[in-house]
Order: sequence, then structure tokens, then C-alpha cells
Amino acid sequence: MVVFGLLIMASSSLRDSHVIVIIHVNMNDGMIVRIWQDESMEQPLPEVEPPSVRNVADVDVLKAMADPTRLAILAALMKTPHDLPVMSVKELAAELGQPQTKLYRHVRQLEAVGLIKVASTRMVSGILEQRYQACQQDLMFERGFLAEHADESEAATQTALDRYREGLFEALRTGRLPEGDLPAEESYRKPLLFMSDLRVSRAKAAELKRKLEEVIDSLKDESGDDSDGVPVNLLIGCYVPADPHA
Repeated sequence: MVVFGLLIMASSSLRDSHVIVIIHVNMNDGMIVRIWQDESMEQPLPEVEPPSVRNVADVDVLKAMADPTRLAILAALMKTPHDLPVMSVKELAAELGQPQTKLYRHVRQLEAVGLIKVASTRMVSGILEQRYQACQQDLMFERGFLAEHADESEAATQTALDRYREGLFEALRTGRLPEGDLPAEESYRKPLLFMSDLRVSRAKAAELKRKLEEVIDSLKDESGDDSDGVPVNLLIGCYVPADPHA
């Protein structure tokens, strides 16, 4: 028998030491585009396919992810894993509802640790504007890395949990979550929150972890081009500590 801790909620997902951010929009990049409203021409930099997974073994990357603003920027730039968005600081500010001037420092810090890069530039009203893209589709921390840097790991995890919590209660306060009964075709809108400490067999623990991984993998395979889609905030996590009674 093993002790099994399980946490399932509904924002970006952090499982074990694996960070996955999945939200969907469409962006057009990789070509020269005439942006009529800005009277500008975009020039992409030489295209380099970002790695699907980046193995993190640098504590500076972990520290960069421990700030809520930087985590929000990274989430925005990793929305669609198979077609990573390319966004300017102005576009990021509009996406996050943050002052543009506040984001420049955070963007530079993410760029400094290699989490994002300049993907294209364009002239806007005579000013060279840089547009950014994530350097990876997914993040995986090397084995033992989080335990070796437990304080920084806790700070990054707390930032992710706070991001979920703040989003949930902001939706509650502003009436964006449904109250009362819903028609069957909208039952997916009912919030789901489950947290429990369980004691199950090793086989059951393995089965449950496999099912959670299948859910996460199915979300990673989403193309993000569903114009009728709905935003889903999801946080999945589980851990199996050593059994002191074994």
C-alpha cells in the first residue's frame, strides 16, 4: 500500500516537475505581413524550430518563473504548443491587462535566461518593435533538480498556485462562474474542485497517474484553432511520498 496525494483543480498545469501551459489562440508569423492599422512591415528573424521540451537545469530559470508577471508572460507565449504565438510587449500588455511599461523588465529577464527570444521585428511609427516567442513548447525539470533547489522550487510552485487561485476567485467575484443548475449541454461550465489524501494500492496509484497523464497529453495535442472553443483553467498535480509505515 502507498499514501497517495492528489490535487485536481481547474489553470495552467504543473504536474510533478513538469510545467505545461495550454490555452488557445491563433497568431500569424513567419512571413512578411502588412499590418495596415500600424502602417508597418514585419521582418521575421531566421526561423529556428523551438525544441518541443526543454530540460531545465539552471536555477536562474526557476527564479525567473517565480514571479507572477513573468509566469503570466510565459503562459501567454506558450498558449499553443504546436504553433507558438509571436507577440510584442504592447500585445502582451493588452493580453494580460497590464501596463506596457511594467512588462519590459520582465520580458528582458525571461529573454536573459533563454525562456523567450526575439522572433521578429517591425517598424511602427518609426520605432523598431520587437516581437517575442517562447523558446520551447514545454518545460521539464531534470531529475533531482527541484529537490536540490527546494526554496526556489517552492517559490515557483507557489506562484503557479497563486495564479490559479487568483483567477478562480476573480471569476467568482465578477460573476463569470455559473450559479445554480445548468442545462445538460452546458454542464461542462460547472467548476470542479477535488483535493484528497488517499491510501490506495500501488496498482491503483499507477493507474491513476497514467490516466492523469493521458488527460494532459490529450490537451497538449489540441490544435487551438476551435473558434467556438471555451477557455479552460486547469491545474493537475499528484505526488506519492515514501510510506513511513512500509
